[in-house]
Amino acid sequence: MRRPNPDFSENEKILQDPLEQKLHTKARAERPKEYPERFPVPDDKVSWETDYPEYQPPYYVDPKILDKTKAKQGRWDPEDINRVSHPYTSYEGQVRFDSNGRPLNPRGRTGIAGRGNRWLWGPNHAADPIITRFDPHTGVLEMLAIERTDSGEWAIPGGHVEPGEGVSETLKREFKEEAGIELDMEDAIEIYKGYVDDPRNTDNAWMETDVRHKHLPTELASAMEPTAGSDAASAQWLELTPDTIHRLFASHGEFVLKTLKHWLQRDDPNFDPDKRTQLEHLIESLRTSKTKI
Repeated sequence: MRRPNPDFSENEKILQDPLEQKLHTKARAERPKEYPERFPVPDDKVSWETDYPEYQPPYYVDPKILDKTKAKQGRWDPEDINRVSHPYTSYEGQVRFDSNGRPLNPRGRTGIAGRGNRWLWGPNHAADPIITRFDPHTGVLEMLAIERTDSGEWAIPGGHVEPGEGVSETLKREFKEEAGIELDMEDAIEIYKGYVDDPRNTDNAWMETDVRHKHLPTELASAMEPTAGSDAASAQWLELTPDTIHRLFASHGEFVLKTLKHWLQRDDPNFDPDKRTQLEHLIESLRTSKTKI
């Protein structure tokens, strides 16, 4: 069992990236339908360092998670926190703990305690591949996306990193499982690694991800026909517009915007003037949109 660490000012991580600096909002305002209502957490009470004596979040763990734990199927943490034996490794830095020895969400209160529907206490690691192409017929920028079976939203075809699995392996496996395409991800460029503002997050279990980008040349992309696998309702090349990016699942819209900015800064020699202009206009449209990502 990990001992509580009440000194939250010690070893505080200084976050530089705007994506990382934001208060999490989806983790306080949204939830899967099976979750209880979240206890209200105003912006000024998010931080664990801020006193909030009235805070009484409901405790919730999905019954399906408990069934998996009992059956010992895959890597599922026991409900009893004292029986957790693996280390807590977070992209956000040192993991903190409450008085019960439960890991604390690094971005603060969410309005729900417990594990929710997450496999593990503390950080649950995922890998998200952003695969882009320019449509061979229209020339517009597209991303390979899957339609989630749980929410019906379009999303990046990522998934959980299995124990002992490298991120490139995860990206390749998930891409095959969700989009039906074999793709080597060893040369994909890292875009972001850290906390995900996810509606499934709780005070004691949360998502972190490693986002990587790979752009496919027209010839290779044209030969790929996405087909929904067992983990997706459908898969397709999704045109990237302010509207489609805003509607992506969880923080995926932020990841796409970050990818676009990073890509433009890389000064890709394969960009012709029209493609560069298209990318600049898309980024500007997202920046000035009334609905902020």
